[in-house]
Amino acid sequence: MELKPKQSDKPGKERGNDFERVHGDLLRSFLEPGESLLGVAAVNWQRSMFKQTVSALGVTGSRLIIQPLDRKGKAATEAPTFIRKEEITKGSYGGGGGMGNSPTSLIMDSASIEVKLKTSGGEKYKLLLMTGEGMFGSMAGGPAQRNGAEALVSFLEGAGRSI
Repeated sequence: MELKPKQSDKPGKERGNDFERVHGDLLRSFLEPGESLLGVAAVNWQRSMFKQTVSALGVTGSRLIIQPLDRKGKAATEAPTFIRKEEITKGSYGGGGGMGNSPTSLIMDSASIEVKLKTSGGEKYKLLLMTGEGMFGSMAGGPAQRNGAEALVSFLEGAGRSI
């Protein structure tokens, strides 16, 4: 008996963790007229020392949309958070592995991004996301996650001199 990988007759089912496919329509519903969604990514939003929320991140040319998700990966009842580019007063981004030279830190630095933002209203945001690249590749969201991460970095680089 020969074992062969099962071919799916439903191509849409192959990427069940593709955030663009799963959450793109919801994030598009929050767009303002003339605005387009440049990227979608899964992020871990650290709200405080002890509270983190998995969220869908939408990136447009002028703002970020953060939609918290419930434990089943569906949109939570909580309203989305919007961060406009001009509201960002301070921020940084870089590898998400934290400090240190341990193998774990080095791997996470190459496969994730940590973003810290402060707005003119005094709110602070800390987001961690996988890049969809490196040794984790498709397990970390694949091409859609990579597009979302690239859109986020482009957004942050265009946000001004403070980032």
